[in-house]
Amino acid sequence: MSKKEPRWPDNADAAERVRHVALTRTEPRNAGWIAEEADVSRDTAVKYLERMVEQGDLEVVETNEGTSYQPDNVTQLLREVRELAEAHTLDELTHELNAIGEELDTWKDTYGVESLAELRQSIGRDDLAGDERRERLETIEEWEYNIEMRESIQLAISLKSSLTTLGAESLGDESSTKLPQEG
Repeated sequence: MSKKEPRWPDNADAAERVRHVALTRTEPRNAGWIAEEADVSRDTAVKYLERMVEQGDLEVVETNEGTSYQPDNVTQLLREVRELAEAHTLDELTHELNAIGEELDTWKDTYGVESLAELRQSIGRDDLAGDERRERLETIEEWEYNIEMRESIQLAISLKSSLTTLGAESLGDESSTKLPQEG
């Protein structure tokens, strides 16, 4: 176990610690690494990691370190879409889509490109100084993030619209987890 200072609340049990560590990684990590970070034994980490795989929260990948775990992208996306739909009104989501579109338009004008692919290609231009290339690389990262957010927001709008069509008043409402029954 880790000799680090405990960074968990006193009431955080082993399962919560393993879950937190496993779901906040961007790179696949093996059970030993996750166990050390979560301050649990390897066997305990494996037990909870396998449960998370069965629940669809994690996926197993083979890396140079052996069997590793990473958050399941579909589960993460669906969770994000639900959180957006629960936390925001249709108007707020629509305004955010507009803000993203305006930011993308600004970058297109600023860099004289029509797409993210064109901006990527422009990095290789001979007339760009190092700081200009770095600025474009930062913009590429932001552009990619905006595309991901735009897709999540569009799905959240679709989810809210579908629930309205089905007669569910909100995502947090018990009726939202059941389809309407006939007769």
